[in-house]
Amino acid sequence: MDSLIKDIRYGIRSLLKRPGFTAIALVALALGIGANTAIFSLVNAVVLRPLPFPQPDQLVWGWGFVRNGPNSASVSPMDFVDYRNQNKSFENLAATSSVPLSTNMTGSGDPERLTTYLVTGNYFDTIKIAPAIGRGFTLANERAGQDQVTVLSYDLWQRRFGGDPGILNKSIVLNGKATEIIGVMGKDVSLPQTADLYLPLNFDGDEMKIRKAHFLRPVGRLKPAVTIRQAQADLDVISAQLEKQYPDSNTGWSMRLVSLREQLLGGSRTYVFILFGAVGLVLLIACANVANLLLVRAASRQKEIALRTALGAGRLRIIRQMITESVLLAILGGALGVLLARAGVELLVNLSGDNLPRTASVRVDGTVLLFTFALALLTGVVFGLAPALRTLQVNLIESLKEGVRGGGENTLKNRTRSVLVVAESAIAVVLLIGAGLLVRSLIAVQRVNPGFDSNNVMTARLDVPRKKYDTPEKRAAFLTDIQSHLSNLPGVETVGLITELPLSGQPNDMPFTVEGRPVASPDDGFGADWRRVNENYFNALHIPLLRGRNFTAQEVRQSDPVVIVSQTLVDQVFPNEDPLGKRLVLAIGDKRYEIVGIIGDIRHRALAAPPVPTMYLPTFELGSTNLVIRTQGDPMSIAGSMRKEVIAVDPEQPIAAVRPMTALVETSTSSQRYNMMLLGLFAVLAVVLAATGIYGVMSYTVAQRTHEIGVRMALGASRFDVLKIVLRQGMLLAIGGVVLGLLGAYVLTRVMAAFLFEVTARDPITFAVVSALLLAVAFFACLVPALRATRVNPLVALRYE
Repeated sequence: MDSLIKDIRYGIRSLLKRPGFTAIALVALALGIGANTAIFSLVNAVVLRPLPFPQPDQLVWGWGFVRNGPNSASVSPMDFVDYRNQNKSFENLAATSSVPLSTNMTGSGDPERLTTYLVTGNYFDTIKIAPAIGRGFTLANERAGQDQVTVLSYDLWQRRFGGDPGILNKSIVLNGKATEIIGVMGKDVSLPQTADLYLPLNFDGDEMKIRKAHFLRPVGRLKPAVTIRQAQADLDVISAQLEKQYPDSNTGWSMRLVSLREQLLGGSRTYVFILFGAVGLVLLIACANVANLLLVRAASRQKEIALRTALGAGRLRIIRQMITESVLLAILGGALGVLLARAGVELLVNLSGDNLPRTASVRVDGTVLLFTFALALLTGVVFGLAPALRTLQVNLIESLKEGVRGGGENTLKNRTRSVLVVAESAIAVVLLIGAGLLVRSLIAVQRVNPGFDSNNVMTARLDVPRKKYDTPEKRAAFLTDIQSHLSNLPGVETVGLITELPLSGQPNDMPFTVEGRPVASPDDGFGADWRRVNENYFNALHIPLLRGRNFTAQEVRQSDPVVIVSQTLVDQVFPNEDPLGKRLVLAIGDKRYEIVGIIGDIRHRALAAPPVPTMYLPTFELGSTNLVIRTQGDPMSIAGSMRKEVIAVDPEQPIAAVRPMTALVETSTSSQRYNMMLLGLFAVLAVVLAATGIYGVMSYTVAQRTHEIGVRMALGASRFDVLKIVLRQGMLLAIGGVVLGLLGAYVLTRVMAAFLFEVTARDPITFAVVSALLLAVAFFACLVPALRATRVNPLVALRYE
C-alpha cells in the first residue's frame, strides 16, 4: 500500500511537471469519457432500467391482428370482453382507447382542451399503480350511470387546481358533463399511456356493441409462471371460437401479444445501442491519442527509466508506476467527463423530443457514476499498457550514454504510433459514413412531396362536446358558424376541416368492399385510411384534384354517401377500371358511397412512410376536428383573432394545438434530424481527434528526423523534396486508415438500414465523399509539420547532432 501511495504521489508530480501534455490528454479523455457517460445515461434509462411497475415482466401488450391486414390494429370492445372473461392466463386483462382523446374542460376558469385516455375499470389494478390520492376505477365504473368519474394526473392537479388537497369528490365539467374526481396520480408515476386525465370506458354505449369497430388496446398481467407463448396459445383458442360465433365480423381476426417492455421501447433499443457503439469508438480514438502522447513521453523518459533500473528498480515496478500514472490521468479525465456528461444529458433530453421513450428519467445517477469509474480505470489500463510495455525494451547502456538519440527506438515505436493513427482514421471513417448516410437520408426525406402545400397554413384542434351538441344537426350548425366567422377574418382565404391531419401519424383503418364484386370471405375485401372533411379542405391545402369533382357544400351539410379517394387506392383497387361512379361498401352502416373524385396522394402517416390508400367522406358531424386555415401571409398572425371568433360562437369552447402547418412537416422529420445530429456530433469529434493524432505523430516524426532532413538538404535535397517525404509518410497512414474504415463501414452500417430512407447502407456516394473528406483533413494535418521540416537549417541540424 505504501508503494502505491508513493506511485500516486510521483505520478501527480510527473503530470504537473508537463502541464501541456497533461492538459491535452485530459481534454481528449474528458471528451471521450464524458460522451460515453452521457450516452450510457440514455442506455440506462431507456433500455436497462426496469419498467416503473411492480413485476414488469408479467405485463404484456395486445394488438389486434387480421390476415392480409395491418399487423398492429386495435381490438373491438366486445372481442376484448370475451378475451377478458374466457382467458385462463391473465391475472388481469385491461384495455385503453387506441389513441388519446380530447376532452373539453369548462365551468371553472378558461375552457381548456385536455388529453384523455379511456380505460377499463381494472386498468390501474392491472398495472398495479394506484392513485396517490383517492382511488382508481372499478369494473362497476364500466356501466352507464357510474362512468362519470375521473382520475387526474399529478401535473393537471397542480397546474389547474393548485394541488388542492380537498379535490376529491369535487365535480368538474368535461365535454358538458359533470364528472366527479375520485383520484389523483402520484408525482413521478409514468403509466404506459400518459394523459392529463383518465376516464372509464362505458361498455353500455351503442358504439361498444359493434364488433367491427376496433379501437381498444389491451394490456394484461400474466399469472405467475405463465409465459407469453402460453398466453398466446390461450388467446388463439378464444379467437378461433369467436370466428365461428361471429363470422361476419371476426373472420381472420385474432390478438397478438408482445411484452410491454418491447412495446414501449420499440426500435429505440437498436438505435440507442448504435449510439453507444459510436461513442465507444470515439473513446477508442481518444485512447489512441493519449497512448501516442504517452509513447512520445516515454521516449523522452528513457534515460530516467534506465537510471532507475540501474539503481535497482525492477521492470515490473516501473511498469506499475507507468500504469498508475495513466490510470490517474484517466480518473482525472473521467471526473471532467462527468461534468461534461451532465450538460450532455440535458442536451440529449432536450433534443430527443418524442423520439425516444422514458427520457424523463435520464440522469447521471449512481449506476452511471459507477460505469464512469469502471470505464476510466479500464481506459487508463488500455492506453497506458503500450508505453508501459515499451519500458521492457529499453537498452540500459545506450540510454545512459549522453548524446545518444535513441535511434534504436525509432522503428518499433514509430510503428506502434503509426498503427494507432491508422486505427483512429479507420474509426473516424466508420463514424463519418454512418453520419453521412443519415444526412443523405434526412435530405431525401425533406425532398419528399407530402402531397400538399404547407406554406401560409395554420392548424388548430377543435373538439365539439357531444353532451352540448347532442345531435348531428347541432354539431353541423356549430361548425358552420365557426367556418363562417373564421372565413370573414382579414387575410383568410379558405377554412378547411378534417378529422386527422396529414403527417399526424394517426391511422384510421376502414375495411370496405366494392359493390358488385363477389366477396367469398373478408380476405377478399380491402382496407384504407378514412378521413371526414368539409368541401374546403382540399383547396385549403392545395391538394390536386386529379379527376372527377370536389364535394359540394350541400353534400357536406347532409353527410351524403359520396366519397373522394386517393390515387393509391385507385391503383390498388381499380388498376384497370374507371373508378368514378363505382360504389364502396364500408364496414359502418349500410350506405353505398359513390366515388365522385380522385385526388393526389397525401403522406398521412409520415414523410418517410409511403402513401396509403385513403378515402374522404363529406360531413359536418365532427366530434374532434382540425381547422386548416389558409391565409395570405403569416398564418400565425391571425391566431389571436381566431380564438376571439371561436369564443364569439361559444364562450366555453377551447381551442388547442395552434401551429403553422410547416411545423407539422418539420416534426415529421424530427427523428431523422435527431439521429443525424447525434451521430454527426460524434463523427465530427472523431475526425478532430483523428486529425490531432495524425498531426501529433507527424510533428514528433519531424522532430526525430531533424538530423536526417539536415543531411538530405546538405546533400542537395530541395525543400519540395523534404515536403514530399513528410507528406507521403503521413498520407500513407491516412490512406491505410481510410481503407480499413471503408471495410469496417461496409460491414457495420448494415445495422443502420432500418433508420435510412431512400439510401442504402452501402451508398457509394457517401463512401466516396467521406474518404475524400478524411484524406483532405489528413493532408492539412500533415501539412504543418511538413512545412516545418522544410525550414530546417542543415548547419544547425548537423551541429545539434
